[in-house]
Amino acid sequence: MKKLLTHLLLMFIIAVGMISCTPSTPSGAMEKYLSSLKSGDYEGFVDGVNFSETDPAKLEESREMLTSLIKEKVGKEFEKQNGIKKFEIISETISEDGNSATVEYITYFGDGSDKKEESKMIKVDGKWMMDMNK
Repeated sequence: MKKLLTHLLLMFIIAVGMISCTPSTPSGAMEKYLSSLKSGDYEGFVDGVNFSETDPAKLEESREMLTSLIKEKVGKEFEKQNGIKKFEIISETISEDGNSATVEYITYFGDGSDKKEESKMIKVDGKWMMDMNK
């Protein structure tokens, strides 16, 4: 009985940990994806892209192509600007149905420049993802 309770408690702790690691707002999700981008984890950034409309047979190829493109083009652009210093989320607008949103943010670069951007977000299976289709 003690072993069963210990096992159940461990499963509960793992479940709570997994839930707390999943951002529940569009801004929280965007911060996570931008942090991946800042640290050079381009695959982590691409994990935040909605590929639900991609042909399943081409999904992995699409993910690899996007990761490569971001690494090559965006990574080099960030290098020219002495890297990313930080991101600041400035607004979040969620649609009435609660399934799409727009997150506005500012990227601050190491050379002192900054760029205001926005990302369309969509909720897929309860998870906020970047919507590159719009």
